[in-house]
Amino acid sequence: MLFLLSACSSTSELTMEGDFRPSKESIEEVVAMVPNYAGELETMTGKGRALVSEPGNSDRVTIDFATNETRSLLTIQNRIGIEGGQMLVEQDSILIYNRLDKEAQKISIYDGRLTSLNELTSINMLDLINFKVDAENVNRLQENSSTFRLLLRNGLRVVVDRKNGRVQTVEQTIPQNSPYSRIFYESYGELNGFVLPRKITIFSADERSRVVFLVRSLEINPDRINLEIDIPDNIKIQRL
Repeated sequence: MLFLLSACSSTSELTMEGDFRPSKESIEEVVAMVPNYAGELETMTGKGRALVSEPGNSDRVTIDFATNETRSLLTIQNRIGIEGGQMLVEQDSILIYNRLDKEAQKISIYDGRLTSLNELTSINMLDLINFKVDAENVNRLQENSSTFRLLLRNGLRVVVDRKNGRVQTVEQTIPQNSPYSRIFYESYGELNGFVLPRKITIFSADERSRVVFLVRSLEINPDRINLEIDIPDNIKIQRL
């Protein structure tokens, strides 16, 4: 059954910095506040709209997606509803099938400028929509009047609302090691007991490009999902 997300909160201001100080709160208790649906949220399908802004180009496309814990399949349509291609995202690679040009390429997730949607496709969709934090990976905890900031051992800084634990921002302190530099989460909604963001903004590693992804609908744990691209046998996959 398909549900539309109903809004339950909205982030009025995106805050990256702001008088953070060392916190005396328990790291374990703060992390326990952060929504973590591991084991409950195993598969997902949905539809959204991506607004792409990069040097010399801006565009908007509609995306149908399906995802599990290891793979994400995105089907892209342009503004007039023409299907232009599919992307299969795995742990370290993206398989791109351009249906119109009849081309297929497999690239590393770090080859960001080969596709204007790379910021979005560089992360598993399940992990992107439900960003999870493990207390064992937290090196330090900071706070200000409205948020906690978790400094992770892998270089990420995660800012969460101190009232409800919802993730507001994720920032790479060493962006050269990642295809993205920052992620902003906004407009959380409730779906069948799961509290998930409806708007996600992802910035490229060089900060010159961004993708704003607006989630329109989701289906949680559907009985069946397709995570394969049907590429005709006569089309050779180029590995770049």
